[in-house]
Amino acid sequence: MMFAYIARTVVAHPWQVIATWVVAAIAVILFAPSLDDYTTGNQQTFLPSTFESSEAQAVGNEYFPSLSGATGSLVVARADAAPLSPADQQTALNLATSLQNSAIPGVVSVQGSPASLSADGKAAALQVVFDGQPGDDQVNDAVPVIRGDAEQQLNGTGLVSGLTGNAAIQVDTTAAYDNADKVITIATVIVILALLGLIFRSPVIAVLPVLVIGVVLSVVTGLTAVLADLFDFQVSTSLQSILVVVLFGVGTDYIVFLLFRYRERLRQQAAAGSTTDMHQEALVFSTDVVGRVVASSALTVIVAFAALLLAKLGSLTTLAPGLIVAVALMLVTALTLIPAVFTVLGRHLFWPLGPGHDSPHTPFASIGAAIGHRPAVFAIAIGVVLIALASFASGYKSTYNTLGELPSDTPSQQAFDTLDQSFPAGALSPTQVYVVAPGPLDPASLTPLVTALTQVPGVSSVAPPRPSQDGRAALVNVVLADDPYSNASLDLVEGPIRDAAHGAVPGSEVVVGGQTSTFVDVRAQLAADTRLVFPVAAVAIALILALLLLAVLAPLNLLVCVALTFVATLGAVVILFLHGLGYDGIDFSIPIVLYLFVVAIGTDYNILLASRLREEFRNGYTPRESARIAVSNDAPTVAAAGLILALTFASLTLTGLANLAELGFGVAIGVAIAAFAMAPMLVPSLAALERRAFWWPSRQKATVDTGDDREPAVPR
Repeated sequence: MMFAYIARTVVAHPWQVIATWVVAAIAVILFAPSLDDYTTGNQQTFLPSTFESSEAQAVGNEYFPSLSGATGSLVVARADAAPLSPADQQTALNLATSLQNSAIPGVVSVQGSPASLSADGKAAALQVVFDGQPGDDQVNDAVPVIRGDAEQQLNGTGLVSGLTGNAAIQVDTTAAYDNADKVITIATVIVILALLGLIFRSPVIAVLPVLVIGVVLSVVTGLTAVLADLFDFQVSTSLQSILVVVLFGVGTDYIVFLLFRYRERLRQQAAAGSTTDMHQEALVFSTDVVGRVVASSALTVIVAFAALLLAKLGSLTTLAPGLIVAVALMLVTALTLIPAVFTVLGRHLFWPLGPGHDSPHTPFASIGAAIGHRPAVFAIAIGVVLIALASFASGYKSTYNTLGELPSDTPSQQAFDTLDQSFPAGALSPTQVYVVAPGPLDPASLTPLVTALTQVPGVSSVAPPRPSQDGRAALVNVVLADDPYSNASLDLVEGPIRDAAHGAVPGSEVVVGGQTSTFVDVRAQLAADTRLVFPVAAVAIALILALLLLAVLAPLNLLVCVALTFVATLGAVVILFLHGLGYDGIDFSIPIVLYLFVVAIGTDYNILLASRLREEFRNGYTPRESARIAVSNDAPTVAAAGLILALTFASLTLTGLANLAELGFGVAIGVAIAAFAMAPMLVPSLAALERRAFWWPSRQKATVDTGDDREPAVPR
């Protein structure tokens, strides 16, 4: 009743609805703050203060403020890759002095010494300390200044320089994401224009979703910034890219759902010989029927994303508000603005060829008939394929190497390659061990700590302890032999290094900090959050499906199907990126983000098919005939929406960023499985096999004669 009321109200007053939308959108776009002001890539920002790396950062801020900021290595080498001459070495060290004397805003110090020269004599690594953390405005502004000044001062010397380290990596990552947003937006728009134009053969329908969703994206971005300002939180750099694909993907889904049912109703009216203009009646009917599906789908997605709020890892928690706002606003758009625009356009919506006519001979009609006759064959075949894919998911291996995920021509990656050839890889980001005593710290008490750290296998070097000004604390820098972002380094810091440090100075507090330690805590918390978010999202989705379908077994079937889709999708990602492309690992955030997207968005298609199955079952058709009707009529909708959504997410593979490529491929495969196998084949097959038990305790009306002698028949 509620959706019918909304549909009648909107169709009766389309111009008022459009005007309200325009005024509200303009107000948000003009007066909301910029989301960029609340975006950061600093993982430390997203960790609870109780974590060891956060405690270490707090100690550093208190006792070593000039050394606790973001760091960098300014790598100097000859352009011809030859060893540095004595004159070259002096030029490199003079560069550190010159940059230090320049007093660059946001830079605390630039230091060089004979220890800055590599053992092979081919490079010098000048140490840069910034005033602030990676991602802070003053740090971001300082990175290009250092790069530019160094390049200018080395001009004509035969030397080249490059800046790497956490500050430079963050700047380059932000730039890469900005470029990725442009690529994603362009690719997404092209996909939607092309596919909608081909499916509906109407330029109006092709252009309309792009315009509407583009406006909604601007409003969502503004509202997310408002929430960030009100509740004082920051979001990760990946949010903007994810918002683009979520809104265009989900938004197009909802619009396509409505378009297909609207067109189906118009075709039914034409087949019945109606001579009056029934566009408004067809639109009210379609909005009512599809509204329930879209609302349930949106609520499912919102609940799945809301489960992220239970996580302790801020990079996950702060994804939730923007994604929830995006889906909720898209739901309101689908129920109000879209029907209002359709009403105004009327028969011109399907210009120039009109809604067309139903064809009884379509691939989906044949598939529907085959499922009705042999549901077990389809269920077994699809199940075997998905289980085979799912078996590869156990080979998943994570990576926290944010630098390695950037394109190879990124400045910080090129500088690291030069550094890695002449220095231990761990020189990129030393691990910091802090010691805090209740009173004056005896320097001799630090000897056991230095000795223990030096003896840890995998440690390249340990610097002499550096005391704080008040003498109550000390800092010991530890350079690892491996890449500080590698799993081996994370394991080293989490185990042997922390074990060697803790308790090495009796009576004092010893904590381990630095980027590697930060990712150790991120890894541990991500595992805990995953164990919490996964089951909570699953239970919430099951409850919503049960309320929608008014059944017990049906939602459980759908949930099992979606879970299988997720595991099979993760298996496909492992096959491509680990076995096919030879990646060292898959970005640590992929499983939980993939789970939320595949489970939440993939459920859309299951809901659409299950709702149609229930509708036909309630109308009196046998379970097998209900499966045939549902697949014949709604599988084309799911296939079209799934194709658009899969290609939309696939646009992420064009960005050059490994983590976005993994996410794009994963979601695209997951959506394809849901749209072409799970929803149109496996779910109807299970419904046909389980018969009335699938819908218990819902009851069926008097059955319709379908030629199936196993069911009594009466007219529909």
